[in-house]
Amino acid sequence: MKNVCSFKMLYLFVLSILLINCGDDNDDASEPIENNPTTFEIIADSPNHNTLEQALVDTGLDQVLNDGNFTIFAPTDDAFSQVDLSGLSNDELRNVLLNHVVNGTATSSDLSNTYLDTQAVEKFTGDENQLSLLINVDEGVSLNGSANVTSADLEASNGVVHVTDGVIPMPDITTFAAADPQLESLLMALTRDDQPDYVNTLSTAADSDPAPFTVFAPTNAAFDSVLAELGVDSLDDIEATTLESTLNFHVVPGANITASDLATGSATTLEGDIDVNAENATITDANGRVSNITFTDIQTTNGVIHLIDTVILPEIPNLGVADVVSLTLDNSGAQAYFVSEQNGGSVTTLNNDNSSWSLEIGQRYEITVVNSSPHPLMLRNAAGDVLLGMQNADGTFSDDASVNFVTNQADGIFNFTVTPSLASALNDYACQVHTNSMVGQVTAN
Repeated sequence: MKNVCSFKMLYLFVLSILLINCGDDNDDASEPIENNPTTFEIIADSPNHNTLEQALVDTGLDQVLNDGNFTIFAPTDDAFSQVDLSGLSNDELRNVLLNHVVNGTATSSDLSNTYLDTQAVEKFTGDENQLSLLINVDEGVSLNGSANVTSADLEASNGVVHVTDGVIPMPDITTFAAADPQLESLLMALTRDDQPDYVNTLSTAADSDPAPFTVFAPTNAAFDSVLAELGVDSLDDIEATTLESTLNFHVVPGANITASDLATGSATTLEGDIDVNAENATITDANGRVSNITFTDIQTTNGVIHLIDTVILPEIPNLGVADVVSLTLDNSGAQAYFVSEQNGGSVTTLNNDNSSWSLEIGQRYEITVVNSSPHPLMLRNAAGDVLLGMQNADGTFSDDASVNFVTNQADGIFNFTVTPSLASALNDYACQVHTNSMVGQVTAN
């Protein structure tokens, strides 16, 4: 009986040890397993992305998205229901899907108003240049002007997923002309009622004449400057044939000239030749005016766009040479300047000491300074900095080609053109010797 009791006690002891060990094992197993899904797994686990998931599987992109590091803009099932992709080949569908994929991780805080390269490519050059994606974050995040991010920053082990309410359209030239806020003036010019059907032309498929296109696209600021240069208030004031010729000079047909292919020499546009300097990334028009290429290689399905800072114009006789307004600037000793005569415009009251001047943007002025040797003229900004100075011809705008400052102190010559930039800086005129007494206010508009 004693042996039986001892055996039972030993059995219970061993069983308790086993239970303790099993409990330890269970504690280890109950620790949470780290959940770090890939971009594709986020899409596959979403109840709202069944169409996208199936399309990725059908095109073999599910494995691609598991292996690389990507930012995915993921259209919902409802977004796919609004487009018809049934007629696309497997390769075409794959390219549409890749138009939603950007290499690397870009969270919403990383996005800004710019163009990014997608993993989709153009198919017409043989070079497979990556298509561009326009990001606009002014109000939320919009993509190519139509799809919008509705849920951002679904972080994955190999990137990030942003949910969108639309399938991002494959871009052609007109897509970005219409969607990019900095090209609003260009769009207005292209769609003016008296102009050719540029929208239809620039939508031409890459394999049809006159596509593909290389477009040098002037920004809004470029159009603002050319309006002042032409002495008009708006695009509506530009004569129809001049505007058509101007727009044609920005389009090179039958070529997809990327920045790396840009060559120094003549480029033939829809209107005629322009001179390209590839080293300096500039274009010179028939008037000798220079446009700087400021942003390159916005790639579309039927051509490429480069942004420029100056509108290319057809040859315009006497461009930039406005009728000159002439003034005679006399002086009351060292006490004050006064204008004794003016021709071609009304700048100020005559014979009033240190009277205020009102100048016009785009206008050229010729000032004859009486007694210029002891009273050299200067124009200044509000801080007192010299913008244009007769003495030593110094000043912030002295070498600005558009201002075209010409001066000679000995002859009393002081000539300049009021540009928008100069106008925004002008504050007063003054004698460079008697800076406190011979001073008058200047405005320009």
